[in-house]
Amino acid sequence: MLSKFGPPGKRASLGAFAVIPLLLTCLVFLLTASPALGTTTPVTPTPKAGKDNSSDAQAEGEVAEQLPPPDLPTTSQQGYTFDLGASLKADLKKVPSKATIYELDRNKMTKAQAQKLADKLKIDAKVKARGKDGFTASGDGELFISPDVIQYQTGAKAKDGKLPSDEDAIAAARKWLRGSGLSPADLGDGKVVTRVPQANILVVNFGPVEPKALLAAYPSITVTVGPKGQILEASKRWADIQPGDVYQLRSANDAWKDIQVGEAYIEADLTDADFPAGADVSGTVTYSDVSIAYTTAGPPGGTQYLEPVFVFKGRMRVEGKDGTFAIKAYVPALVDSGAPVG
Repeated sequence: MLSKFGPPGKRASLGAFAVIPLLLTCLVFLLTASPALGTTTPVTPTPKAGKDNSSDAQAEGEVAEQLPPPDLPTTSQQGYTFDLGASLKADLKKVPSKATIYELDRNKMTKAQAQKLADKLKIDAKVKARGKDGFTASGDGELFISPDVIQYQTGAKAKDGKLPSDEDAIAAARKWLRGSGLSPADLGDGKVVTRVPQANILVVNFGPVEPKALLAAYPSITVTVGPKGQILEASKRWADIQPGDVYQLRSANDAWKDIQVGEAYIEADLTDADFPAGADVSGTVTYSDVSIAYTTAGPPGGTQYLEPVFVFKGRMRVEGKDGTFAIKAYVPALVDSGAPVG
């Protein structure tokens, strides 16, 4: 879905635990609590509702460029396949019918700008060109720069002690980003996305101010924090987020039909269900909430957008298991990528 950004050469020099935050930020649905994404068992499809040809959908005859489909995974690392009977308790009339599309604009860094950043991070080394539009610096810490990602690791020894609270860790990470020159003007809220007790670190993730409901791990910044709020690593995958046209969305009822026939991308928290990899998961689902969230669209390195998707949230009962499990189903929301409404 999203490419794994980073230097093409050795990664060992980024430290013993560098792989932890880097892998986390490359996963599209990292910020959700549920780890399992999967396909649904196909059933006989029913005809979809037609395109919305209202005057809003074709406002003043405007036509925008054709947009690529949103990035949604087709399966999970566990390889689960879902066969689910679905019911709905949400009020579909309250679901938005229009949404803004955002374009992502990457900025390339010059060698002088790269050196300024290295100096601000106190790397104490001259930057060197690496590949096309890339730079590295290795001294009192390490720095890798490309148009897609900036990665930093401190050269200081990790401190001993207890990890800070979530609130203190987020505050420490935000303060460090501002002082380091890595904080964009539209930096949004932070969230602790994982704690690694064996390494005595935690990872804070920041998304943009707008749009807030972001499913993808890009744009985002992760900061690895140690005891006493020490900043150990940072990984910045960012772009200027430019609001574009407002697009007509499919009707929520049309999206619901996709879920009923198994044409949705499923995310379910099955941590306590003890399913083996590749298991077939059967059961029933009651969806009680429908909202709009955003994910990336377009090839990494090319023109990319943030596009809306419908998110159906509910609880799932699984055959042979007690209790219920949190579940989300994702369905593309654009009715026609060539027809903005304004």
